[in-house]
Amino acid sequence: MAKFIQYMTHASLYDGPFDADAGWTAAGMGNIIVTENGRLIVIDGGFPNDAEDFVKLLEAQTNTKTPKIDYWIISHPHLDHYGAIKGISEDSELKKRITVNKLVYWFPDDFCGGNGEANSLAKENHEMLKVCELLGAEYHQPKRNEILALDDIDLEFLYVPDDCSILNTAGGNSNFCSLIFTVKGKDKKAMVTGDAYERSMQITAWRYANKLKCDILQMPHHALCDSYCVDFYRYTDPQVVLMPISAAGYRAMHSKLYERHEGCIANLCVESKANIVYKAFEGTVELMI
Repeated sequence: MAKFIQYMTHASLYDGPFDADAGWTAAGMGNIIVTENGRLIVIDGGFPNDAEDFVKLLEAQTNTKTPKIDYWIISHPHLDHYGAIKGISEDSELKKRITVNKLVYWFPDDFCGGNGEANSLAKENHEMLKVCELLGAEYHQPKRNEILALDDIDLEFLYVPDDCSILNTAGGNSNFCSLIFTVKGKDKKAMVTGDAYERSMQITAWRYANKLKCDILQMPHHALCDSYCVDFYRYTDPQVVLMPISAAGYRAMHSKLYERHEGCIANLCVESKANIVYKAFEGTVELMI
């Protein structure tokens, strides 16, 4: 049976003020999938300062000094998600300790940022191409409905940023580019949302209502109140919830600060209905799928 691991990022331990200057800095996210035969799939990884600990975790999971990652998926172009692999690629010692076969991501060239300019992800695309070069990895652009199979694991991509005519009217936040996909093992199915926002979650709910039911849900955008979709939550109906959230963010979401915010209410409802909730700041956790 395969394992799905939620990594405790360094940023998730932040427990200071939750305000515009500090608290809303995302907590990072990193997941590792270990197939029944010990092969590896990685999702994101956290900030650059997570690079060394993330490599150590990969080594521990494979009992080898040179773990090979078949697929390293980057959900979207924010540093708290792709920073770890960037840090690994730029460290001469760390990059010797892993092998990456394929980097899977899509940072669309025609996405417009908050300034309204096209190709606002040029910097991030350049950085990721450099990562591919430094690690000797192949680039794979995921397609909607594509399934990547590895041993007992199937990854199915339900949302990819293939229509920037929709995304570019949504405020210029590249969270709207976040991949949404399922990780299906022999026994359970997990839903990965990265930092998905309401629009992409609603599109996914409209397209795939009958196939969204999952056992495990990674809450979108660190379970913060600015990202939610009631229809998506109703269809997924998870019993286990993963929160890549900081201690400060979790405290704020459960305080009077956002108690009347509809997004916070929706996210807290998902949490309250789940049988088990795993928060990143409480430690790295392994689930069987």
